[in-house]
Amino acid sequence: MKTVNFFKYAVFALALGLFATACDDDDPVKDPTEQGDGNEGNEPGGSDPEEPVEPTTAKFVITSSEKALDLKSPAYLKVFTDLTQTTSDVQIVGGENVVTAPDAFTQVSWNSDSKTFTGYIYGRGAITLGGAGLRSYKLDGDKMVEIGSAVTVENFGNTGTFGNYSYAAQISNPYVMRVSRSDDNTAGDNRYIADFTDKYAIDGVMPAITEIIDRGNNEVAMTLYYSNSDKAAVAFADYDLNVSSVIYDERIGASYGAQRSVRYAQAATDDEGNIYVFSGQSSNDNLVGALKIAKGSKEFDKSYHFNIGEKSGGYRFRKVYHIGGDDFLLECFPETGAVENMSTSGKMAVVNMKSLSFKWVTGFPEDVNSISIGFPDNADGKIYVPVSGASSMHGGGSGGGKPSGKAASATVTPTIYVIGADGVATPGMTFKNTELLKAITILK
Repeated sequence: MKTVNFFKYAVFALALGLFATACDDDDPVKDPTEQGDGNEGNEPGGSDPEEPVEPTTAKFVITSSEKALDLKSPAYLKVFTDLTQTTSDVQIVGGENVVTAPDAFTQVSWNSDSKTFTGYIYGRGAITLGGAGLRSYKLDGDKMVEIGSAVTVENFGNTGTFGNYSYAAQISNPYVMRVSRSDDNTAGDNRYIADFTDKYAIDGVMPAITEIIDRGNNEVAMTLYYSNSDKAAVAFADYDLNVSSVIYDERIGASYGAQRSVRYAQAATDDEGNIYVFSGQSSNDNLVGALKIAKGSKEFDKSYHFNIGEKSGGYRFRKVYHIGGDDFLLECFPETGAVENMSTSGKMAVVNMKSLSFKWVTGFPEDVNSISIGFPDNADGKIYVPVSGASSMHGGGSGGGKPSGKAASATVTPTIYVIGADGVATPGMTFKNTELLKAITILK
């Protein structure tokens, strides 16, 4: 397998704004009160459905760290085969055939187009890099191999992929760093995106990106957050982040999950390419829910509204993940009512976006203050969720907020839980208690 240095270039989308170099004054902007029928002006679009994954032959990466060191621990990557295995007491940190990254990863991504695995380095976890950044890897046989050297970035909140790119977006400024991989190792250019024009502002406030969703065919949908507005906002753009339109809807709140400086995605596509935009942390009970953007559309479907706050009995949620088909997993807060940035989450629920049903997951650890939940991944109609004992940094559910006491000393067997549309969590692989599982990434 040829290893190439893809880090010879990085493309920045930098400005006081976010997108609009190729936009002119005639670009359409949808008024916040304006509703479309979900079909006007559409061209066929959206990425093709993923190829089915055979669980017994699927390869996947577990990202772990040494629990006692947490963000001061390097990241350890190990490739496995067979998602159905129930191997117990697995060792990653200090184990065989493990790749050690010299910095801690707080988030990871897999680009199915470029077949690139990226680990994102939070500033406090930059053991050797000295600041926030990212490292990328390719699969070589049954082992991950780093390509090029680390790239430093500005502090980031949201991460992911689109096209052949990995990206890291800031939370306080509308900046995006786009890192490209090309098999022919061609040189790239440093590209600066012009700032938003006033027509994208709400009362003079520009938005920040909370997620970028790849729709295929050189098109992305970006969920936006305005600090002075609690409503859904989505921008449509090409892979160079040139915006063609922005739409708004006041039936739900802003689409993002927050903890510390991290911004978690609250929008995702189903198997058919429809986008569901969720709002789980609105302070308004009536705005906790989800809307739909049909495949190929650039409008919210005005006939679709899932009032999740009402259906759940007043619970809010921080994270959203696609399980398969019309089913999604919500990582909810354990109590009803308003939530704070540092509140603990980890109470799991499954929602079906067609039947508008809500069910609590059974078989999953109930004491969210004693666990740390890593980033899951899905395949074959199931989602695989890594759970470890809480650490000083990752204390309680998604982490944070429990720096001492029970959360810091809790003993929980690190386990991959498998959850299906029925809402039943079944334990799979288990790992040594010294492991802090950060993510499972299925190489599909």
